[in-house]
Amino acid sequence: MNLRRFLPMIIVLGVLGTCSVGISAMSQANPEGGMILKEEMLALEQVFETIIDAVIFDNMELIKPQIPPFHEARKRVEEAISAGQKIQLPKNKNKFKEFVKLDDKFHKDLETLEEAAEKGQKGVVKDLTHKLFDACVACHERFRK
Repeated sequence: MNLRRFLPMIIVLGVLGTCSVGISAMSQANPEGGMILKEEMLALEQVFETIIDAVIFDNMELIKPQIPPFHEARKRVEEAISAGQKIQLPKNKNKFKEFVKLDDKFHKDLETLEEAAEKGQKGVVKDLTHKLFDACVACHERFRK
């Protein structure tokens, strides 16, 4: 078995495992807004784990049922922002609009991945998974301590 082709996915799992630690610290620093962001990130972690399983085991049908909780978590974040709840980023707090722009792009790409999964397009799902993972890393580097 050639483990090199699975290395990017193994790395993703390792990074996702550390996400909850950073998310926990963020929510402690910002209990109100941080909690809803934590919920969204934990939902995203579930989605990524499922996507990785789906790609590795060539079962795109696993993906769709995992995505709605993530969309619902994001909706709660948007509602909180609309209601005037302050969501403070751990780093680059003054660049919240940039964060929202990146988040919007991320969600559009995830919707594209969801559509590709419905069509059974494993290659597209795999490529988008890498793109989304890169977006996670870039966002964390920019906005997380």
